[in-house]
Amino acid sequence: MSGFTFWRDKLFFAIVILLTASFSVVVLWALNCPVTIIILISGLYLLGGAIAVFKEYAVKSAYYRNLYTLLDSLSEKHYIAEIAATPEFWESKILTDVLQIAGKSMNDAIAENQKDNRDYREYIEMWVHEIKTPISGAKLICENKGYEDVDAELTKIERYVEQALFYARSGAVEKDYVIKNVELDKIIRSLIKENAKTLIARKIRIDIQADGAVSADPKWLTFILQQLLDNSVKYGANAIRFVFANGVLTVEDDGIGIPPADLPRVFERGFTGENGRGTAKSTGMGLYICKELCRKMGLEISARSDSGTAVSVTFPENPYVTFL
Repeated sequence: MSGFTFWRDKLFFAIVILLTASFSVVVLWALNCPVTIIILISGLYLLGGAIAVFKEYAVKSAYYRNLYTLLDSLSEKHYIAEIAATPEFWESKILTDVLQIAGKSMNDAIAENQKDNRDYREYIEMWVHEIKTPISGAKLICENKGYEDVDAELTKIERYVEQALFYARSGAVEKDYVIKNVELDKIIRSLIKENAKTLIARKIRIDIQADGAVSADPKWLTFILQQLLDNSVKYGANAIRFVFANGVLTVEDDGIGIPPADLPRVFERGFTGENGRGTAKSTGMGLYICKELCRKMGLEISARSDSGTAVSVTFPENPYVTFL
């Protein structure tokens, strides 16, 4: 609480006290009271007013100083009205009551919004699971009938549906989050097998040097690697290399690379960049979701681009999770 602000607000009170004291001096002088009595009475009057004002300043300044200290220590500052000390002066009691009512209203609104978001996320998850059934059926028909082009497009649809599911769940990873010892070579080879048709059709060479185990959720890690593989294929790679060393898994390709101006923003939500706009096939969500999943699993992800693109996922040396 600023002392200048307080005394400015008390200016009218001080003027009234001085005028009242002056009027009392005039009255006492007119009544022929001794000068010492006049000085004593007016002095006591002014002293009493000063003591009252200084007392009020001390109480209020201490309260607001502690309030600011408490506010700075809170990460969720809207809880200040709930945990602040009970004030000793009525103005602050009124303010505290108002803040508590406003805080309760805001908390109710937040709870309602969270419920709406949870309901929406659960609906999206349910929809994704439902839509995958006819997609799988259509892919089976295409495989039996030999409609390879249609099958390829259905695979793309399936990938975008998966992306929507992972994005919906990225705000609540704990719902489907299991950390295990994961054999990278096994995960990568399974991924390559699943994408064999596309890789063979495009004559893309695969090199895997990823012996070793890491701590991660296998489902989330598979999704991340699928996104990186899709990007390499999408942006003209002829060769893709998986290398694991010193706790870092790097996916390298010899594609068109990432322009230097776009590189700092490739993990931003919705950012497509020059290459994404050129192909008109990028949503700008894949790498963003990868970044979010890595962050929530305690991993780090980064990208560099020289002659092609290299995306690295760094696994912690001392994971804070318990292996299953």
